[in-house]
Amino acid sequence: MTNLFIFNSDLRLRDNPALYEASQKGDSLVTIYFNNQKKWTSHHESDLKIAFQAHHLVELKKNLEDLNITLKIITASGIEDESNKIVEFTKDNDIKNIFLNEEYGANEIKRNETLESALKTLNKKLHRFDSSIFNPKSIKTQSDTFFKVFTPYSKAFRSNLFENEIKLCGLPKKQKSQFLGSDQVELFQLDVEKQNILKLYNVGEDYALNRLSKFTERKILDYKDTRDFPAIDGTSSLSPYLSSGIISGRQCLASALKFHSEENIGVKTWVTEIIWREFYKYILFNFPRVSKNLSFSEKYDNFPWENNDNHFKAWTNGETGVPIIDAAMTQLNKTGWMHNRLRMIVAMYLTKNLLIDWRKGEKYFMKNLIDGDFASNNGGWQWSASTGVDAAPYFRIFNPITQSEKFDKDGIFIKKWLPQLSVLKKVHDPLPDERIKIGYSQHLVDLKESRKKAIEAFSSFSN
Repeated sequence: MTNLFIFNSDLRLRDNPALYEASQKGDSLVTIYFNNQKKWTSHHESDLKIAFQAHHLVELKKNLEDLNITLKIITASGIEDESNKIVEFTKDNDIKNIFLNEEYGANEIKRNETLESALKTLNKKLHRFDSSIFNPKSIKTQSDTFFKVFTPYSKAFRSNLFENEIKLCGLPKKQKSQFLGSDQVELFQLDVEKQNILKLYNVGEDYALNRLSKFTERKILDYKDTRDFPAIDGTSSLSPYLSSGIISGRQCLASALKFHSEENIGVKTWVTEIIWREFYKYILFNFPRVSKNLSFSEKYDNFPWENNDNHFKAWTNGETGVPIIDAAMTQLNKTGWMHNRLRMIVAMYLTKNLLIDWRKGEKYFMKNLIDGDFASNNGGWQWSASTGVDAAPYFRIFNPITQSEKFDKDGIFIKKWLPQLSVLKKVHDPLPDERIKIGYSQHLVDLKESRKKAIEAFSSFSN
């Protein structure tokens, strides 16, 4: 009997529940990865992320074939077409059982429900497994509703974690024989600049697991003290591997708690970040309006954003006149990644100081990040814009200059990405004549006045 497994955002062999079970219940196993440009475009997935996945697939294909597991690459036109292609493949190859790990966006859930119904009529079965650490329906408030605030969710999550041992799936079982031949992986074509960016990132499951192990063995202990400083290599840098499912959240927790306990503040802080990722998936599933380009908080659906195109373009180009903002945007544009503290700073500047719709920033990030993850990206942007779940109160607005002085005191990060500012002693907010001398932008908006304007806009709209 031949089984079929569908890859989604889970491009790994280890701790892959659906793949593991599929390998246990048959004599041969075929896997499918969809080449789906229409879906990627509709989700604003970056070319960089897709190319990164393609390079990783080359390694994954070799590892699958060592287990006599086939990798087929099938072209689909949009997410709704994927279910058609799966049904067609199962009929052509006499497959009875299909396995996949859930994704929690509204369209993905609809696809799986459509697929399950279509397969049932053909006397075939779809086996669906959780991709989150805990089923998103399983964590509820005492009043049997779903959490909207992170802290109580985190407590409930940790309670579940304490009561349930973290169990990781091992490697899939080697199949008796390989059914069908694997397809050639076509590498995604990038322009020269993005090809150079891609070279910054290693691919492969073994590499990601090794990086995870090294981080959790020692570096994690200093995470609380170093994570907010962009000039310091204080984060795990695992987000590209998490967002493509090359490693899992379960593996992250297991690795962290294997070496240490949460009594260490660094460990506890990093575990909390993993729980945030789970929380945003939980919100995506239980409150599907966030999948539909809508604010979590309905009252902000018609908020009067300014959407000044010149201001938005200046923000994307790193030409706002705020050095920490411009350095962060330059980092994003030149590496496909941005430090997490800076993501909050630049998002709050765009949505509060410039009063530009958070959805424009969210989309720009997704189209340029190698680690773009819809749930986390959406959640982070809505937090900064004060429109989302557990959001920052609208009157709590970061001052980017203060943030810069606190988290990049000596301007090391700023000088790295804006070398023209290296000649200045005070890089956080150069004087107007200094800006002219070195050819650096003046402030796009007055920070105090724009803050006041944002508070007035949100206050009048919220009342």
